[in-house]
Amino acid sequence: MKGVQGMGRGMMVHVLAEQKRFGMSRLPCRIGRKALLMGLLACLGSAVSCPDALAQRSIPRTTWDEKTSQDPQPDLPEQATPAAPTEDPADAELAKRTQNAKDVPGGVPADLQALFDAAQQARAVIELNSVIERCKNIAGDSTRIVSERNYTKKLLSWAANRRGELRSDMAGQMVSNRQLDEAENLDRAALDDFRLAIQHDPGRWRAHHNLGVILAIAGDFNNAIQAFSKTIELNPKFVEAFHNRGEIHFRKGNHNAAIEDYNQAIALDKQVADLFSGRGNARFALGQTEAALADYQSAMSLAPDSPKIATEFADTCQSLGRWKEAAEAYQKAMKADPNYLRALQNAAWMMATCPEDFYRDPDAAAKTAQKAIDASNGNLTGHLLDVLAMSQAAQGEFGKAIDTINQAIQITDDGALRSELAEHRALFQKKKNYRQPAPSN
Repeated sequence: MKGVQGMGRGMMVHVLAEQKRFGMSRLPCRIGRKALLMGLLACLGSAVSCPDALAQRSIPRTTWDEKTSQDPQPDLPEQATPAAPTEDPADAELAKRTQNAKDVPGGVPADLQALFDAAQQARAVIELNSVIERCKNIAGDSTRIVSERNYTKKLLSWAANRRGELRSDMAGQMVSNRQLDEAENLDRAALDDFRLAIQHDPGRWRAHHNLGVILAIAGDFNNAIQAFSKTIELNPKFVEAFHNRGEIHFRKGNHNAAIEDYNQAIALDKQVADLFSGRGNARFALGQTEAALADYQSAMSLAPDSPKIATEFADTCQSLGRWKEAAEAYQKAMKADPNYLRALQNAAWMMATCPEDFYRDPDAAAKTAQKAIDASNGNLTGHLLDVLAMSQAAQGEFGKAIDTINQAIQITDDGALRSELAEHRALFQKKKNYRQPAPSN
């Protein structure tokens, strides 16, 4: 359950046999079972929507929160605050000259005033292209005074970073639309923009952070960590830098380092659900199951409508044999998003393979597995087909299950998964079902 896929989590759950089994009396269980399964099935009635990236958590792109992500837009010249579009007031002298350009003889030249106005008004890539080229011309003009050239370098850095953010945003939309080649091209252009921004203003911490995001998306984790670390050096209160570096450490298997980054981020902001969720994943990977569950519960209290967080809690409960809590959390996740792929898949797995009869329902499992297939939008995986095969076998449809598992083996490149699928096929050929190992008392 806690593996990674793409830039998100893996799907299948693993049982920790040493954990205590959850027990209930039979009659209340029978009533509760119907309510739980009916709740699960009631979540399956709406139209299928395209899942997020395999229904998993991913490293955030540039942070699109208006309060934290974008550099401040250049102030209007009439305002009394510094006009330079930068995180620090290093250009206060030139900003003051810009502010009084119309009234003070010998103030900022008209072309610099016009450039300032253009930057303040720019909203699109093509407009920022013009600003950047004009900044390059002025910054490279040896006849201009030093303060003017320095100002245009900072303005160029601001504009390049903003252009990169816009391109990264468009790339994200392309990914959502499955236009992956176009998204890759835009991400490469954004990468160049962030490097250009850093070249002209090495202290622009937002550009360092954005660079780290693009490098992480490209799978260059080591350089992404360096970029996030530089961001933290320049701005040790930027939560997303700790968040993203923690994500990368998790992907690299450095779980203690990930926990430390999440601790730092949570110390800065205790209201971000994904921080507790991420720390829970890292703690679970280290076998700190109770601490992980506590983190997931904290995350759910902060984001009660998040299907992702409810599913993470459900997956963990399933892996520990806490079936009732798992079923309730899957129901909660699918109520929030009836087409959330991970919840559908793992709920179907539990209903097909649970060692306790009370929580096993082959027909509900098959219906839920098919819903997950539909929600995948044609992006089938070996794990997803394995779940469908388990559901078919649980219904006694062993021929169908063998056909499905053969399809899963055919599309799977992972050698370990192929071996696991072959073991499941051998069970089906003997007309036997798979059961999750029951956690010991």
